[in-house]
Amino acid sequence: MANSPSHTRRSHAERSQLTRQLLIESTIHTIQKQGFEAATFFEVAKCAGVTPGAIQHHFKSKAELMMEVLDHLINEGHEAGKLWPSCDIPLNERAHLFINNAWQLIYREPRFVAAWSTYLGCRGKPELLEHIAKQRADLMHKLRPQFLACFPELANAPDTDGFVGLIFSALRGMGLLELFEADSMATKQQLKSLAELITARCAIRPS
Repeated sequence: MANSPSHTRRSHAERSQLTRQLLIESTIHTIQKQGFEAATFFEVAKCAGVTPGAIQHHFKSKAELMMEVLDHLINEGHEAGKLWPSCDIPLNERAHLFINNAWQLIYREPRFVAAWSTYLGCRGKPELLEHIAKQRADLMHKLRPQFLACFPELANAPDTDGFVGLIFSALRGMGLLELFEADSMATKQQLKSLAELITARCAIRPS
């Protein structure tokens, strides 16, 4: 009787998915190192160690590749690590823990810079801009129940959507400033202020 192989051969679909993942990661790396415009099929292929034709097999255009990159960056960022602390933790501690998690896991990461470079590089490209708008709407739709699960004190507040948007907009803006070597002390103070804002907002009882 023949011995069983030491490993299972990957299916065509699995190999294809791994290649797509490699190309997405290589695109992010190229954007980080050289900028959005430099992320041509040729440069991405060189980074990934494949031929430009291999990229065209998986992505019909740079726009399609960038849509996948944006999806990956957004989903990876908001699913990375332990973003949401337990609602059983005291409010003040919970707010500071959440803000610190969001900053460390997402908004100060070099990959967030790659996301911003991609956003800014999409100006004048209606197809990509429309995709980004849909992504942002879908993301906020996911974030709202997660935020309320973490901070149930806001469940009955009439302006929760606006408040959640404000918190994440502030974090995104701070992440963008990292492109310009933001003052670390000022950043710490701003993060502290955001946590205190969440604490104060949660303490307001709806009338």
